[in-house]
Amino acid sequence: MNIAELFQKDIYRNINGVIKVGQKDDENIRQELEEYVVTNELDRHFRTFFERYTNGLSNPTDKMGVWISGFFGSGKSHFLKILSYLLANHQLETSRALDYFDEKRIPDPMLQALLAQAAHNSCDVILFNIDSKADANNKNHKESITKVFQKVFDEHLGYFGTVLPIAEFERQLDRQGKYAAFQQAFLAESGLEWKENRDAWGFHQDAIASALQTSTGMSAEAANRLLDFSEQNYTLSPEKFAGMVKQYLDSKCDLNHILTKRTRYASLRTRTTYTSKL
Repeated sequence: MNIAELFQKDIYRNINGVIKVGQKDDENIRQELEEYVVTNELDRHFRTFFERYTNGLSNPTDKMGVWISGFFGSGKSHFLKILSYLLANHQLETSRALDYFDEKRIPDPMLQALLAQAAHNSCDVILFNIDSKADANNKNHKESITKVFQKVFDEHLGYFGTVLPIAEFERQLDRQGKYAAFQQAFLAESGLEWKENRDAWGFHQDAIASALQTSTGMSAEAANRLLDFSEQNYTLSPEKFAGMVKQYLDSKCDLNHILTKRTRYASLRTRTTYTSKL
């Protein structure tokens, strides 16, 4: 018998040496869920987190921040990703993240109940690396953190977060119930899908203006006035961003939450925050 035959899984399979936030394909997620080892220490951390999280669902609190810290390679990012999978109850084909945490992995029925309560709660989970999403030229600007949060929130909703004025343009159309009609009108006018070509909006201004007139009924003059997507004319503030998040939550069910998980590798810490509807 070869040593390789002693192991349940193929020892020659690809194993990620470092868990990265950006690895979101199903194969990586399945491997992370299947091979995650819940040690006694991790069991304690799971219990602490989910006890407080589930308590916050029924007893709203302004203590909404969670800080995960540890030495390089201690498993912060892996732990964070597993939390995100469980909170979203991520689906892989016919299985969900919660299915991977049965009584063999989590023998305590009380902790299992906490995981199930959190997994079955309505929430949006947004996982991102804050450094990779920040504008390299403005990382030290006072608006940079708010801008990153705005960007990933817009991308989560399907808007063009890279250019905030375009995302706001799409949001306003969505609120009016005209976004789908605008995309269809843009396709008919240009022969192009809006979401696949909006990064080149400067080359399609005539088509955008025509699509706006068709989908919203506005005049040509009014449509052309909306085509200035310069970020210099776009104001951004934490209060404005918070208002957008609240408006989104108000449009969802009463128990819906938004959980944002951001990492900052430069400080060797993982910081997790979530914003809930109070």
